[in-house]
Amino acid sequence: MKTLLNASLGHLGRELHRRYDEFGPLLVFDDGNKRYLSFGTADEQSCQLKSHPLRLQHEYARAMAGVLSQMADAPAALRNITLLGVGGGTIASVLHHHLPQAEIQAVDVRGAVFQVAWQYFGLPRGGRLHTHTMDASQYLSHAAAGECDLLICDLYQSDGLDPLVLQPDFLALCAAHLQRRGWLVLNLWKEHREQTDCLHHLRQLFPHLRHSTTADGNWIIWASRDGQPVARDQARQNCRGLSETLGFNLWNQVKGFYRHCS
Repeated sequence: MKTLLNASLGHLGRELHRRYDEFGPLLVFDDGNKRYLSFGTADEQSCQLKSHPLRLQHEYARAMAGVLSQMADAPAALRNITLLGVGGGTIASVLHHHLPQAEIQAVDVRGAVFQVAWQYFGLPRGGRLHTHTMDASQYLSHAAAGECDLLICDLYQSDGLDPLVLQPDFLALCAAHLQRRGWLVLNLWKEHREQTDCLHHLRQLFPHLRHSTTADGNWIIWASRDGQPVARDQARQNCRGLSETLGFNLWNQVKGFYRHCS
């Protein structure tokens, strides 16, 4: 197993850490410039630039963060954020740092993920970032309803997207978890665009949808019940200030969402 994994993941650099849990391997690699988390396949679960650890590296992660451009109020008004699927904790760390007023609930079924994120990726401990080791649907079923401002769903297993994400019952739990003007962000593969049932179920729950496919093959969806998407010009203006904060040109990811909206 070790020889096979190393042969397929050598492009990520030197292996720093390896552990196994009931779901399979978790591996950390370092190429001197970046640090990576892998679940044992060629797909990276997380990537962190060591010189700027709070600058998101993956295009899909930047596209997910782009939902901040849609906030009717400034993102600083966000108070309650839920993250389903943690990986190396890069998105959690960025939101924790730039939104100091927000309480963040980070949920992952793998307790070992949190251990790796704390030890190798600098995930903040305690304070406003609360960790929950449990299944995402279990968490949503027991959490307070209608209080979340932003729900980010990034649920992946070693062999791809967690099939839970495409289930109507799960999407209904996501809708119930959000306050009326809150936003849901989903990270899917571009292949899921052909599964029209997904968009059909989402539109029944969320009248306001925007989606975009990234160059690295992810399909990102922003969805809200009452949170009216802002006009293109306003979104571009919002991105200027956010880009300075986040350390990259956010409009490069956001503009794709204006090709598909409903």
